[in-house]
Amino acid sequence: MSSTSTATAGLVLAAGASSRMGYPKALLPLPSGTPLAMHQMQLLRAAGCARVAVVLGSAAEAIAKKITDGEVVKNPDWERGRLTSIQAGLRALPGQHGYLILPVDTVGVQVETLARLLRESHGAAAALRPSHHGVPGRVLWIRADLAAELLALPNQDTRLDEWLGDRVIEVPVDDPAVLNNINTPDDWAVVRENL
Repeated sequence: MSSTSTATAGLVLAAGASSRMGYPKALLPLPSGTPLAMHQMQLLRAAGCARVAVVLGSAAEAIAKKITDGEVVKNPDWERGRLTSIQAGLRALPGQHGYLILPVDTVGVQVETLARLLRESHGAAAALRPSHHGVPGRVLWIRADLAAELLALPNQDTRLDEWLGDRVIEVPVDDPAVLNNINTPDDWAVVRENL
């Protein structure tokens, strides 16, 4: 994987079964009617990502029909964990300077937070993660050479955060939404009206 490009691709991870939500998180409707996955893709685009894709797994065919703006990557191994979805996305969008990874259920992140990660990605860091009041967020940027290493990892028994270790530099942000992990209808009701 070449790192000669200066572009960053955006990946929305939306492959999970959404069992606690009882409905695919990727299709949760915003007040405007826009599916959540497309909203997250629009945020990555607005922040400056050159290409953006959503990675689907559970109910991929049904969800893909509703994604009318952006690339769709289907991960047949989604049940084997989040790493397989990241790998599927990396394979689908080769040749980038880096990759900005946004879980579909990390809802409400500000465009400026994502744009700041992209600005800081041109430094020496191999990986960046926003943090809020010292707590690491769920958004992650990784450089192309680190992405190549990730692609070589076995799909099972690899905990991404442990594997990244001290290669991640935290970027403090005034954006508590980087900590969000929306899993239930009640969680969604709290954040939906602010989108």
